[in-house]
Amino acid sequence: MENVPNSLAVKNVALSERTLEARYYLDSSVMKTEQQDLLYRSWQFVGHISDVISPGDYFTFSLQNQDYFLVRDTDGTLRGYANVCPHRGHRLLDGQGTRARITCPYHAWTFGLDGALRGAKGMSRRDVDFEKLGLISIAVDILAGLVFVNPSSDAVPLRTYAPGLEGQMLRACSDLESYVPDREGEEFGHTYICRSNWKVMIDNYLECYHCQMAHPEFNEMMAIPESVFTLFPNFTYQNAPTKKKAQNLAFPLDLDHDVLVGEFWWLFPNITLGRFPGTQNFYVSRFDPLKPDETSRFTLSLKPATPTDAGAPERDRLRSVWTAEVVAKEDRSLCEGVQRGIAQKGFKQGWYVTNFEDHGISEHAMQHFHGLYRQWLAAHGSRFAD
Repeated sequence: MENVPNSLAVKNVALSERTLEARYYLDSSVMKTEQQDLLYRSWQFVGHISDVISPGDYFTFSLQNQDYFLVRDTDGTLRGYANVCPHRGHRLLDGQGTRARITCPYHAWTFGLDGALRGAKGMSRRDVDFEKLGLISIAVDILAGLVFVNPSSDAVPLRTYAPGLEGQMLRACSDLESYVPDREGEEFGHTYICRSNWKVMIDNYLECYHCQMAHPEFNEMMAIPESVFTLFPNFTYQNAPTKKKAQNLAFPLDLDHDVLVGEFWWLFPNITLGRFPGTQNFYVSRFDPLKPDETSRFTLSLKPATPTDAGAPERDRLRSVWTAEVVAKEDRSLCEGVQRGIAQKGFKQGWYVTNFEDHGISEHAMQHFHGLYRQWLAAHGSRFAD
């Protein structure tokens, strides 16, 4: 690949021939630790810049049961805050809209869009240091129009955390920054619940060993043995070519206008991004644990502002139907089957199949995920470390 940092040498990652132990997928205390010390301190995708274009535009969201909002400041800066008044803790905003200032509905403390306290009944700047009473800020970063936040106070910039990722995205989709959210479409554009641990779903995303067996229509469309995974320090990239067949068992492809080589990324720990074959698109997903055996997958799909050709809307519809009714159901069934299996007392942990000559079989990208997860456990001194 051009203009990207050198890929991560496999030998530099803490890997094992055995997968993560089953308890990491089952224990509620493990999930609580992940939420508080891993996901809370990680870059999380939350939306698109089109939601906050003009000064005063805001939208609210939740991550790991914590409430936040984004707002566009008058100087054009996109800012993020905890959705709580520092006075007594009342929630500040709901939904989405536009505000010239932020006023708490409880005691009317008023804040500027820059988070600074502007006024509070009964208090004077002569007597109180207003600078200490501003909103609680969180880190915000943007990759090609996609908005990410990191609530931790010591977050490194996203481009430092994942150098080269944005460049890869723009190489794959050069006009991505002009794409618009596909808010009406069903393809990759819905939130669904899977009765499995979030790491089971990431494991499934990071290997195609199962594809030839479990996804027959996808397999007939894709050249799976030609798929290639490349590992980077905090993310992976997969290049997945199709067989370039206009008619296949999945959905029709226009060989002149459609994406014929799928490109997919995973950002540690729980974000996936990509271009699925078919009509021009880009999607990003966030996997949120609800219970040890239940995960919410939130996804935003983006599309060109203008269709590439007259037939694109219908091909997009056909792909949407297939995605929702075939491959998504297959993957959900697989993940839920794994979750039921690893809960059996006879199962302790699995094995990796690694074949660096055949990435259509090899599970080394999943192994890379587990290596990073183990490094996080060790670095934080967790009592759940192996």
